[in-house]
Amino acid sequence: MSSYDTSTGYNPAVPPVPESAPQANPGKKQGRFKTFAATAGPVQLTRVILGAILGLLFIWTWIGTGPAVVDAGSPSEWKSDLAAASVKNEVDNGETKGAPQQSVVNGWYANDIAAITASQNTYIAASSARNGTLLMLLGLGVASELILRGLDRARLSAAKAGAPQRTHL
Repeated sequence: MSSYDTSTGYNPAVPPVPESAPQANPGKKQGRFKTFAATAGPVQLTRVILGAILGLLFIWTWIGTGPAVVDAGSPSEWKSDLAAASVKNEVDNGETKGAPQQSVVNGWYANDIAAITASQNTYIAASSARNGTLLMLLGLGVASELILRGLDRARLSAAKAGAPQRTHL
């Protein structure tokens, strides 16, 4: 038996540690995830995993479906493209001699404007698709949170009622 010294001179005997007692292992520390998984219930663990998956999907959607990815151009390019089409139309109009040539030049100008309009429409469509996908992911997150809260509430009410509870989702 070992003892310790106090200022009063009283040295009580310390009992020996039994062999069946768990041994401390200061060198091996449990990770944060394992610690959380050991202390949290299945609903909280599911909530964290679902949140991580939805977070990754949000990032992937934002990066992967933007207007820049579909090569729709940008609003700053459209202004310069419209100015170039207008200048080209004025130059072509100055060289026309009569109504038939004027209608051909107007057709060229309409084609230039149509290309810019198509670029704008592609940009708007890509932005709308991304926004719709992000909104759907947000709806899935809210719906899953409501489902998980209902499961947790049902588990707690079953525990209060003394009914046997299920340990899986």
